[in-house]
Amino acid sequence: MHVRVAIVATVVALGTVAVPSGLAAQGRGDDRSRQRPAEGFACNPDNLTSFTGVVAGYSRQAGRTTLRIRTDWDTTEDVTIAHPGTDDPSAFFRYEGRAFTPADWSRVEREKGVLQPARRATAWVCADGKVLVDWAVPSERRR
Repeated sequence: MHVRVAIVATVVALGTVAVPSGLAAQGRGDDRSRQRPAEGFACNPDNLTSFTGVVAGYSRQAGRTTLRIRTDWDTTEDVTIAHPGTDDPSAFFRYEGRAFTPADWSRVEREKGVLQPARRATAWVCADGKVLVDWAVPSERRR
């Protein structure tokens, strides 16, 4: 008797961040290499996933910032960063791997809350709800 096992990824809501259980975006056995998160982002690698691609949607308001990322692997992922009491998510941002500075806002937004066209980013999402976004990542689309 042969038994087939199906593994189904479900979405579990953890605070304000939806995280795929099993964090299937990492190491699917194809040609995608495992990226390292930005320095200082503490998360067990078994509880971490990342979404890299073009930011297709962006909303910044008091308490939260939401990104919709059209990934390099043809998926669309929504990521929400909670920053209670402020409309400034910069503590959760990096630019090209380094600390985000006030000068970086003009590289990301053309005006407050309005994204520059074709901005790329990697969103690092930990199962405990922590999120870090690194802007201006190079294209690494592999087929």
